[in-house]
Amino acid sequence: MRHIPILTVLVSVLVAETALAQAPYPSSKTVTRLTWGSNPVRISDGSGDNWPLVEGEDGALYTTYGDGEGFGKRNPKLSLGFAKMTGEFPNYTGVDIPSNIDAVMGGGPAGIKSSGLLLVDGLMYLFVRNINIGGDFTNSRLEWSNDYMKNWTWAGWHFSDTFGCPEFVQFGRNYQGARDNYVYIVSQDNDNPYHYSPNIVMARVPKGRVSDLGKWEYFAGTDRAGKPAWSPDLYQRKPVFTDRKGVQRIAITYNAGLKRHFLATSHKVDANAQNVTHTGALGVFDAPEPWGPWTTVYYDDYWSGKDRTYHHKFPTRFMSADGKTMWLLYSGLGAGNYAFCIRKAALEVAR
Repeated sequence: MRHIPILTVLVSVLVAETALAQAPYPSSKTVTRLTWGSNPVRISDGSGDNWPLVEGEDGALYTTYGDGEGFGKRNPKLSLGFAKMTGEFPNYTGVDIPSNIDAVMGGGPAGIKSSGLLLVDGLMYLFVRNINIGGDFTNSRLEWSNDYMKNWTWAGWHFSDTFGCPEFVQFGRNYQGARDNYVYIVSQDNDNPYHYSPNIVMARVPKGRVSDLGKWEYFAGTDRAGKPAWSPDLYQRKPVFTDRKGVQRIAITYNAGLKRHFLATSHKVDANAQNVTHTGALGVFDAPEPWGPWTTVYYDDYWSGKDRTYHHKFPTRFMSADGKTMWLLYSGLGAGNYAFCIRKAALEVAR
């Protein structure tokens, strides 16, 4: 048996408790403890990052990757590529899907990347970030496909100034189990997916009108009863979540077993640090609604140690029926993280 020095254990506990004390919201009353599996599972035999994920009506998983080889050892690498995964968890086999918007690798902000993927009634929607408009790469734009990623149609509008990294709020397969007939997106409240913002913003649109900018509404706060207000004016937006240490590349997923929404986001270790691109930090929060009120499930400045990780999310396909087991999908730099990585999260739930 391997013995761990008591001092090391005490220091680790103290560091974790200190980080939790700095969390922006009180501890969850639903989830009393989150325990991580010790060994991440890496499914991709190629390389890439980001990996937004949806489950198709055929039971397969559909995803995209950024700045990588994908599953087909692509050469040259793609800044934005598409793939399909089949098999039984976690033994998936992936194949690339050639599309009409495959983009040769641009490297980081110099090439388009996906930020959010959604399947609704057989129609797939994708938000693409790093859109270059007038020499400015800090824009995001919607597109859609009705043939499972082979061909995409661009919207005639884009977000600038904010919603720089939009991610769809995820429910079940083909949007089953959604709370209503709206599609929701969240993003850090800035135009640059490589920077941190203290706030998360949210927008919604009727699920049959996603491509119509005039039908989008923006979260504008809640009343005393907690009922949300929505405005057609982007500049009336208010945050659904705030962390003084910043947020970046946010994802919200509904856990049907626990009837809670789970939010995952990176944050800075030092709230005052400037020019921070990525960290090893992670915050996990839960709420009854996608706009809150939020409580803290997990908060750690060094979740991935010295490795920098990002685009954390809890796909619904990787949740147990009772909601007590979830797998976190992420990617990043160092220790084999530049791939499709998942790590088990076991939840202890209050009676």
